[in-house]
Amino acid sequence: MVEKDLTLLAPEEIFDAFTEIISGFSSTDLYADILYDCTSSLRIHKTKSKETITVNPKTAGIVIRAYGDVWSEIAVTSLGDLADAARRLQERSSKQKLPLTSQDPYKLNEKITPKIPHDSISLEEKLSEIQERFKLMEKHDERIINPIIAYSESQVERILVNTEGAELRQVIPRTRIFLQPIAREGARTDFDYYSEGGEVGVEILKNLSAEIIETAVKNSIQMLKAEHPPAGTFPVVLDPDMTGLVAHESFGHGLEADQVLRDRSYLKPYFQKQVASEITNIFDGPTVEGQVGTFFFDDEGIPAQTTQLVQDGILVNFLHTRETAAMLNAKPRGNGRRESFAHNVYVRMTNTYFQAGNHDLEELFEGIKKGVFLVRGYFGMEDPLGGGMQCTSKKGFLIENGEISKLLGPVTLSGKVLDLLQSIDAISKETIELRSGMCGKGYEDFVPVSSGGPHVRAQHAIVGPG
Repeated sequence: MVEKDLTLLAPEEIFDAFTEIISGFSSTDLYADILYDCTSSLRIHKTKSKETITVNPKTAGIVIRAYGDVWSEIAVTSLGDLADAARRLQERSSKQKLPLTSQDPYKLNEKITPKIPHDSISLEEKLSEIQERFKLMEKHDERIINPIIAYSESQVERILVNTEGAELRQVIPRTRIFLQPIAREGARTDFDYYSEGGEVGVEILKNLSAEIIETAVKNSIQMLKAEHPPAGTFPVVLDPDMTGLVAHESFGHGLEADQVLRDRSYLKPYFQKQVASEITNIFDGPTVEGQVGTFFFDDEGIPAQTTQLVQDGILVNFLHTRETAAMLNAKPRGNGRRESFAHNVYVRMTNTYFQAGNHDLEELFEGIKKGVFLVRGYFGMEDPLGGGMQCTSKKGFLIENGEISKLLGPVTLSGKVLDLLQSIDAISKETIELRSGMCGKGYEDFVPVSSGGPHVRAQHAIVGPG
């Protein structure tokens, strides 16, 4: 008998098969879970010289794991192999030496349906929409020498059953759009960009209006006149993109508990101590509506929860998997994530952001005789061991006598991240903005994340040309 393709199985069939197999662990002292992962994606990338279409149709796999003295797991691509894998795990695993934090059993079946689902629009129509917007960028100004537009969509379905009685399913669509109109005048070439993404569908492409494209083009052309930023220590104002880079790259990676346990986090000695000014509050959580780092449960079956990392300047929590939480006597809150069934679970961030403050945006610039406003976060480098910071904005503005003045080219924020956090003295009260992205554990194991916040002012920051 030919076994049915995993991508063609109904959720009920998967739940029934998983429940039967997981019941075989009931007579042991082992924790076990089974995760079904089904993913499809599309990417369209268009430049002046090339148009690339990458279609990844539905692919599915299963990973089963058990926790005894260590984690043991096996990835398979059929239900027949799953039953064999379960037997092998029971044979090789011994009694738990470190009890995991148990979760109450719960059931969940959630599917996010966007306004315009991916499969409701043909590839040909999506490509046509992208080509139309490419022409708008190209024709808007003769100085645009290479418009770039990238569109990506994915849908991930995950089903998890475990020995605690969890029966979970989530289906999450994610879509991103990126514009980069590269401009040239004389010998100078530069660009700005536009980026948007979230738990949405093709509406993100349909909503890419002529006005948005025109603004992106104008911003790129303006960069041709940008001046070099100053170098030294100055007061700075960070836009939401830059606050997100600081929260995620410079600060957040040091909060991953696997790094803490390996003595590779500069933040280990600061637990329950002051790491930022008293007005600073930083969070991570997959519960922020509509963001690419948002989900209902993590890849260990932990319900999505928000974790406060910094409370009134005090470091109050690390981020955990089930295992790191057990080792540090903490509670896992939804930060155990896999790129796919074929990758390991690691402690990962989700949506990481600064909480809004109580200042009007205009107040952040008041009193700054000379400073720098960093705009449009572009690149960040993690340093969880040393606590160094290197976050670069695509552009900036000089602040003179409380007013925004000259447009600047890329600005790099460097120095020690805790020095910056401790010099924060004003945070705007506007609604926080988050930017979509992908985060790797080193150079692999990529998962979708978001980061951001409101505008933040710090009185002492080291800046220089990016």
